Amino acid sequence: MAFTSDQHAAHERVLFEKMAGTIEGKATSQMLLEPKALHLSSGLMDVFIAEQETLQKVGFIAELFGPETIRVFALPAAIQHLDPDEALKGALEADEEDRSVVELNREQRIISRICKRAAVKGGQVLSVEEQERLVRDLENCESPRTCPHGRPTMIHLSVDTLARQFGRLGSR
Repeated sequence: MAFTSDQHAAHERVLFEKMAGTIEGKATSQMLLEPKALHLSSGLMDVFIAEQETLQKVGFIAELFGPETIRVFALPAAIQHLDPDEALKGALEADEEDRSVVELNREQRIISRICKRAAVKGGQVLSVEEQERLVRDLENCESPRTCPHGRPTMIHLSVDTLARQFGRLGSR
């Protein structure tokens, strides 16, 4: 029996559950050393204004700072490694996968957008320790089999299936 994993989908699931777990309580935020001013298009500014309370619930601390500018003071702790511009725009920009997460509430939909950008990329080289930690973290998730958008995080291949793929008649 063998398992193979989509590291991007797996990391999305892990990040999603870490961030979504903070919704019931207070979200954990990581303060920036200095506030960062971000210029937003008028469309994204409209989304920011509409979602400001939701963004705060998931760990962003930001405020209006002019007609097309906001000032970011903190990011959700789970994505503190991201550039504030990338993190916030990732939270605000809807994409085609938003349609696949119909059952998610507003907070979860924003979190799923953030996690998509923050997760390790497919093909990105991870150390053995990082791989092991990702698998352990995935095993501890409530829904480890799919990412928030519904893609599988892992698949099971039987020994017989693997043997057939390599031109063998069956398992030994």
